[in-house]
Amino acid sequence: MIRTFKQHHLRQTQLLDGQWAFAADPGRVGHERGWALSFPETHQSMFVPSCWNNEWELYDYEGVAWYHTPFTLNQGGPIRLLFHGVMGDAEIYVDGQLTGSHYGGFTAFEVVIPGLAAGVHQLVVRTDNQHTHQTIPLERVDWFHYGGIIRSVELQELPDVYLDKWKIGYDLNIQGRNANVKVTGLLQSLGQHEAHVPLALSCNQERVEACHYVVPAGGTTEISFEFQMDDVRLWELDDPNLYYFQVSTGQDDWIERTGFRKVEVKDRKVLLNGEAVYFKGVNRHEEHPEWGFAFPPKLMKKDLDITIHMGCNAVRGSHYPNSQYWLDLLDEHGMIFWSEIPLWQYQTSHMTDSVVQQRAVHMLEEMIEESYHHPSILFWSVNNECATETEEGLAFNRRLVQRVRALDESRLVTFATDRPLSDITLSLFDVIGINQYFGWYGGKVEQFEAFLQEYKAYAEKMASAEKPVIMAEFGGAGIFGDVGWEENRMFSEDYQSAILESALGIFRNDEQVCGTFIWQFSDVRSDTLRFRDRARGFNNKGIVNEYRKPKLAYRTVKRIYDSWEAGEKEIEA
Repeated sequence: MIRTFKQHHLRQTQLLDGQWAFAADPGRVGHERGWALSFPETHQSMFVPSCWNNEWELYDYEGVAWYHTPFTLNQGGPIRLLFHGVMGDAEIYVDGQLTGSHYGGFTAFEVVIPGLAAGVHQLVVRTDNQHTHQTIPLERVDWFHYGGIIRSVELQELPDVYLDKWKIGYDLNIQGRNANVKVTGLLQSLGQHEAHVPLALSCNQERVEACHYVVPAGGTTEISFEFQMDDVRLWELDDPNLYYFQVSTGQDDWIERTGFRKVEVKDRKVLLNGEAVYFKGVNRHEEHPEWGFAFPPKLMKKDLDITIHMGCNAVRGSHYPNSQYWLDLLDEHGMIFWSEIPLWQYQTSHMTDSVVQQRAVHMLEEMIEESYHHPSILFWSVNNECATETEEGLAFNRRLVQRVRALDESRLVTFATDRPLSDITLSLFDVIGINQYFGWYGGKVEQFEAFLQEYKAYAEKMASAEKPVIMAEFGGAGIFGDVGWEENRMFSEDYQSAILESALGIFRNDEQVCGTFIWQFSDVRSDTLRFRDRARGFNNKGIVNEYRKPKLAYRTVKRIYDSWEAGEKEIEA
């Protein structure tokens, strides 16, 4: 399952998920030995999608691996291979020929082959999830460097003229409940003759417009539909209305879904459709010890149910673009999402590296293009805990923010800083995310009160005092089942719960704070080679454990979040 709804009725599609041949390549000899054309006989089987680090003897493997599967075309013609997530650096081979490549593990990419004969063909994927000082993320991260084809692989059979790169944009009048809608896209020809193509646009199965276009042989025709929609039902937290748009040529179709809503900043608040929102959130890694990043849809629904039951209205996707299925669920349930790229703890030497810069910009572009239509996404975030107190950090972030704003003016741009009293990039952003762990990484949780006053004074100095503040990370570790009489013993469930209760009370009573994202939803596997202080090999700051069993902190947070109603400034004792 890729989406919660079907994106094509006419275009012939099939998932290539299932058992593939797999061969690890620690010596990086696959190219030399021609594995793209002749796969090694000593291979093993690997299910796609999955992470190889959940398999026997591959638990800690980081490096190159190769995958192979045959696929059959009953009729020859153009095809599109759509890879929804391949970790790291990927090369795609069809019948031994390199047909495409991609860098970055959490967004989809495609390979279009203009003509392929009917019959059986061989698909080989080379992946490399090794991390260096030039990769995104870096070698040292506080999660696990899983490898593999983590999301589905899709085979689409294309007509000679097919639909491509369609986008739904709109200007919304909240008071009048009407929207000026613009739907744009391309007709791509892979044929050898000029084509006359009928095109129809529908919204919620009602015809909006129909016309004909001429597409030159092997060429591209740009399409644009502009129209007004009246009596628009808004996408709201308690009423998440969604609209389905379909473009069809009679031989090909494209279906996408969006919601109409407006997000803006005013008086230190984030407004959704003109109303202030207080974000009751958690940080969530899309990870599980049995599946890694190859997160199954059933478990996504369970995570969502737990999050809603806890009283949350928002989730931060830590620290990478999440799957489209997860975002579909959030759209449908009126949950807010903070989406970001895995630019975590980059220092000046990294941020001045041209390779890192190019990769970061490209990842932002792919994240925004892939997830643009999800109304649940209110925030695009460009980095987390980087050296933003430096001139190099300022220049790097200016480039990233400018690129985001050029691609999407309908959302807020944010980041998360762990150096808020020296950060010189505050003025670039719409909303300031702050990561601070008083009570855990030094100090006492009560210090948050004085800290917030210090931040307010610093923000005024930086001409950023009117920007909303979200506490993007805070909390402490609690090992599941470790309870006792001592309230302040590190790693106990009791102490973790006490930190969160005190911190949440301080934040809710500070007028500049408009939301909280607790670190974190669940315990996640960490890298014990790079983080040797992680008990059990996990980051244990989850309010549920890695198998989604609640800790004391879960019930504490639920009690507090449930008590927070619109406009309420005090929490229950």
